[in-house]
Amino acid sequence: MYRDDVHQLALVPLAERSWRLCDRSVARSDAASIVAYVELLDSGLYEVVWVSIGFGVARYPSLEGMFRAAVQMVERSRGAGSLKPEPIPHRPPAHA
Repeated sequence: MYRDDVHQLALVPLAERSWRLCDRSVARSDAASIVAYVELLDSGLYEVVWVSIGFGVARYPSLEGMFRAAVQMVERSRGAGSLKPEPIPHRPPAHA
């Protein structure tokens, strides 16, 4: 199940009631392309385990709500800029 209308996010089936939420703007070989794991619970809620744009677990009553939250999180993470650590001037890298 792919969703072209919501950012570059796509649901990729893993099993009958579970999916991987992927960001297709990131290379498949990059672990950051996996945004979350999604599972449809017996209660009818979608449980989402965020992995690359946030951490934690959330539940949503619909896939649409989950997609809206994911788009906001993707936009927020891209707006934060690079998370590359600042070098420590008095301590050169071990391989230097």
